[in-house]
Amino acid sequence: MKFERREEPWRKCIFEYVSRLVSVRRDNDALSVNDTTFFHADFAEGKRVIAWLRGQPGGRSIVAVVANFSAYGTPNPFSGVAEYVVPNWPNLPQGMQWREVTQNRLVPAQWAGREPIFPWEAKVYEAVPL
Repeated sequence: MKFERREEPWRKCIFEYVSRLVSVRRDNDALSVNDTTFFHADFAEGKRVIAWLRGQPGGRSIVAVVANFSAYGTPNPFSGVAEYVVPNWPNLPQGMQWREVTQNRLVPAQWAGREPIFPWEAKVYEAVPL
């Protein structure tokens, strides 16, 4: 990789995106064990959406992933009311909140498991202290 080109806007975005994923993989204890719990699979109408949890449900070190392995996308995703609902979204213990890693943003509790999804997208959520 030519690091001197890293400051080009699109390269910088990709570098930061990958850096965030590497940091979570390296630092989150939930990803150091092989425990995986699948809690959602949607294969209706050409969708291939799967959600899984790493770590202990209700624990302080958990990672949830919603992966869309299809060309399906939530209709009108930028409308402000569009959502793809993942039932059985894991609860967090008191004092914790979700952070979506790929976009580096905190997710309000009422949005967790209810965000639009885009074709071929994966959202990675980790539990972080409030």
